[in-house]
Amino acid sequence: MSKELISIPLSRKLVTTLIKKGTEATEVISHTLKEHGITIQQFNVLRILRGRKGKAASLQDVSKEMIHANSNTTRVIDKLVDKKLVDRVQCPKDRRQIELTITADGLNLLIVLDQKVDAAESELTSQLDEQSLLILIEKLENI
Repeated sequence: MSKELISIPLSRKLVTTLIKKGTEATEVISHTLKEHGITIQQFNVLRILRGRKGKAASLQDVSKEMIHANSNTTRVIDKLVDKKLVDRVQCPKDRRQIELTITADGLNLLIVLDQKVDAAESELTSQLDEQSLLILIEKLENI
């Protein structure tokens, strides 16, 4: 009895490959951050707050910019506050709102983490030259 070869649609192959490679990349970055007691979501929050250049952010501001959108943002921020990497203060204009800023310790940690994450990302993409990276980014943004 011969086995029939089932043709897999290219769209499925692409999506499956994206999921697998995305998972691999997440695991590599997560491992790099774990050495410093930070999760990928916490790293994301720290980078969002650093990008505001000292301007406070609301919880909603941070949630909108998160790479991994989830309802976990409050807990992620609580852990960063506990680690003294983020300051949380009640908004003077609206006591129901909180304002978030990155601390000096948070900024200093990002200096270390940025170098390690950049190295990990470079290793992950080392098989591609700059032009290939640009083309791939453009194509993926079209999906």
